[in-house]
Amino acid sequence: MLLSFALLWVLWPFALRCCFFAGFTLEAARSRSMHETQAGLTERLYYTDAYLRTFDAHIVQVRTDGARTHVALDRSAFYPTSGGQPHDTGMLAGARVVDVTADDGTVWHTLEGEPAAGLTVGVAVEGAIDWPRRYDFMQQHAGQHLLSQVFDSLFGYETVSVHFGPTESTLDLDTPALDTAQIDAAEQQAHAQIYAALPIHAYFVDAVQVAALPLRRPPKVSGAIRIVEIAGYDYSACGGTHVRTTAEIGPIKVVRSERRRGQVRLTFLCGGRAVADYGRKHTLLQEAAALFSTDIAQVPALAERALTQSKEAQRQVEDVTARLMTYTARELLGASAAHAPAAHELCVITTLRDDLDATALRTLAGALVADAGEANRVALLASTQGGKLLLAFARCGASAAHLHMGNLLRATLQQAGGNGGGRPDFAQGGGVESAEAERLLAWARAQVESNA
Repeated sequence: MLLSFALLWVLWPFALRCCFFAGFTLEAARSRSMHETQAGLTERLYYTDAYLRTFDAHIVQVRTDGARTHVALDRSAFYPTSGGQPHDTGMLAGARVVDVTADDGTVWHTLEGEPAAGLTVGVAVEGAIDWPRRYDFMQQHAGQHLLSQVFDSLFGYETVSVHFGPTESTLDLDTPALDTAQIDAAEQQAHAQIYAALPIHAYFVDAVQVAALPLRRPPKVSGAIRIVEIAGYDYSACGGTHVRTTAEIGPIKVVRSERRRGQVRLTFLCGGRAVADYGRKHTLLQEAAALFSTDIAQVPALAERALTQSKEAQRQVEDVTARLMTYTARELLGASAAHAPAAHELCVITTLRDDLDATALRTLAGALVADAGEANRVALLASTQGGKLLLAFARCGASAAHLHMGNLLRATLQQAGGNGGGRPDFAQGGGVESAEAERLLAWARAQVESNA
């Protein structure tokens, strides 16, 4: 008889076994809910039905905090922030629920606006969940369970932390590196489980029962422990909300991977978020293809070609700028030649331009002090762009060796409330108002001449 029963159990379809077990565990969840109510705690309706959108309850406590009212109920379908999953929003007694928290087993609902009249202990109220928000997080949370199990089973990488944000979700893996091939393999394996439409159900177990389950991580709580199971594939201690089957998770896409403190953080999207992301990126690709007058498949190659051409054009611009600054330097040196000091004395060249960016100004300063031979020069240059002042100070020669350009620039900018610095022979900075240009240049020149 026992052998026959065992054989029948093995041959039962998997779905039927799940239904049998789910019925047993549902009763366990109900028992836990009754225990919570009897203990004066909030009965959490989402434990047994994450798809419940509206519910009736009674107020058990009311708190006021300035312009906000906080209401505790004997039963609630609102999920409080916990386990990396954000709280639900919705409506309660005609007021907007903007926050939900849990305190020693009691779920508190924070209402928007002035304290509502009639919200007293014992009053019956009606609640309604913002379903799109709830379902979105159900997809993300179930998708995270699936991804975590995939990375664990394929590569032995444990999930050490998770976070579900309003637009993106993340999970941190205990590995110092993760390559693209591994991510692709994980996505393929995850989608294989999604296509299989594996049932996802939650149930409570005690300490003895939990010890027999192949959990990815040991539970952080004691007593009755809620298990979320992806049928036959993943077992996790979790109090969150999840979809009914892996099929409802929808597509999963890892959109970013980055190293963080010896671990890898993956940013991922599930379900509606992944579909919306695909739509946005497809539109961008179409727009890029239109700009290149080609099809989407050719966009990467044409973009790479355009980037190469842009770099070459930039190099040519830099070459032209360098030649132009050389000619400009010769003009400035020629203009100062008539009253230039003796070769062993210090020559100070000051100029203010309004057409040079930081690169050009630096190039000009370098040209003024390059190949100076035995000449001793200090170049004090300024340019104004977008209402802001750019400065570049440079020197050459033994007579100027005692002058520290970085210190001079810092002291000059401090005259206008700015700050900066640089090397002994060259310094560049700015950021102060352009109206200060002539005053600051005159001050810097006076400092150089007084210390010549």
